[in-house]
Amino acid sequence: MAPTYADHLNVIKGFCDKADGKDKLTALIQYACMFISAGEPGNIKKIQASVTAARKVFRVMRPLELVTPLLIQPGFTGKQPVLLEAINKVKSILMAIYFGADHVVWAHQIGLISDKKIGERYQKLSLWSWALGSVCTIAAEGWQITAANVARKEGETEEEYGKRVEEIKKQINQRMFVLIHALFQAALAAGLLQLAPLKPRTVGFLGVVASAMNCYMLLPAYPKLAPKPKTQ
Repeated sequence: MAPTYADHLNVIKGFCDKADGKDKLTALIQYACMFISAGEPGNIKKIQASVTAARKVFRVMRPLELVTPLLIQPGFTGKQPVLLEAINKVKSILMAIYFGADHVVWAHQIGLISDKKIGERYQKLSLWSWALGSVCTIAAEGWQITAANVARKEGETEEEYGKRVEEIKKQINQRMFVLIHALFQAALAAGLLQLAPLKPRTVGFLGVVASAMNCYMLLPAYPKLAPKPKTQ
């Protein structure tokens, strides 16, 4: 039995209920405008600037949200390799700085901070933190993909082994998606920082792909379908 019309609407509603979902959806519109306008002045460029400013509201308190786990558990848990835990902690700090610095940029854009140099400095800090946070994601996901173990355990039946292999394959596919998304984000941040000679349309394309992938990852799961009744 395929998902119903109501199921599709509930998934969309669940996505839109999330502040992060609204942020990523407006990001998709922002970078789509950048792609269409190719950085040239005009109405599309004005829409891009307006949507970019609108995104900021959905990011309020995100720095605190990201550092809270570190404040609760500042040390290592021992549940994962120390280096992997360290990478994830550094990533959380970098992403908190990314959002925090972006708040300062927003304050400059709405006129609370008049010094242009402060706005530019925090804009670079925000983008660099985002880029390095994406690199941490690439490293962490790459680590866990290569560490995935599909060797058969002693005493494991054929059915148990087959189920475990399928589960590991599913996890690897999910991690590969996250890794590819992080690669797009790192490239996007590099383009916005002008570390690479990318044209506005190319940066817009990277942003559209990264934002679309983000939206996909934030979609709630569809309800499990009832099994088909067995025919007599």
